[in-house]
Amino acid sequence: MERRHCLLPAALTLALILILDSHAHAAGLNTDVALTPPKGGTIVRAQWRYTELSNDPTALNREVKLSVTPITLVHGLTENLSLLGTVPIIDRRIDFGSGTSRNDTGVGDIPLLAKYRFYQLDQHAVTTRWAFIAGAEIPSYDDTFSSDSIDPIFGTVWTHQRLNWWIDWDVLYKLNTAGGLPGDDELRADVAFSYRLAHGNSDRIGDWALYAVGEINAKYITDGSTQVFGSPGFQLITPRGILEAGLQLPILQDLASPRLETDYTAVVSLRLQF
Repeated sequence: MERRHCLLPAALTLALILILDSHAHAAGLNTDVALTPPKGGTIVRAQWRYTELSNDPTALNREVKLSVTPITLVHGLTENLSLLGTVPIIDRRIDFGSGTSRNDTGVGDIPLLAKYRFYQLDQHAVTTRWAFIAGAEIPSYDDTFSSDSIDPIFGTVWTHQRLNWWIDWDVLYKLNTAGGLPGDDELRADVAFSYRLAHGNSDRIGDWALYAVGEINAKYITDGSTQVFGSPGFQLITPRGILEAGLQLPILQDLASPRLETDYTAVVSLRLQF
């Protein structure tokens, strides 16, 4: 099928058209955040993730190039309760050791979640917040990328934010109800540290700040597979949104067959609140 790498520029263009003069909440590129939009507010995040996988444990000798464009909407129902959903548009190329290849494009399963902030402590230039997350991954019924099952998700996320730096961590569990390989449960744990490198003011974009981000992202699958990544990145934060980019680099990979190892993941995204 036709490749859709052009989806990222289209998504970013749409986001730029929608931007209004309000501050977007920052978080890690791969880690959730306990901050929520205000009542009636909406956050849009357009992200592009490019991953290469190799070291096939099977005789197929596969190498995979995976491009995922998740579009996320977060809406504040109350000051403490928000709803979020993500539509992942996927483009995948598989090269086989035999010299053949396969290309697929489609839509992955859609997480629909609620985030409830049950703890908030605000002090001068400091805030600490804690939230529950619960919901389910809803099947897209795409023949290639869907598990065709409703998979419950639940977890928690914590944020401690100061003027020049902040920490986010999350723990999420997905209970897969499908059979076979798609039926393995997943436990995810992430921690992100962000530090302000520079800040200033521009006539074009107003106040701005440049942050360095460092994350540890871990995932355990109930077939015995474990992955841990180190994820450096940068964020440019302005009153109109957040532009960010980073990498995920493997630290530990112990995967059950037939899973492939991840060589790296490149991430670019744009976030805005209106």
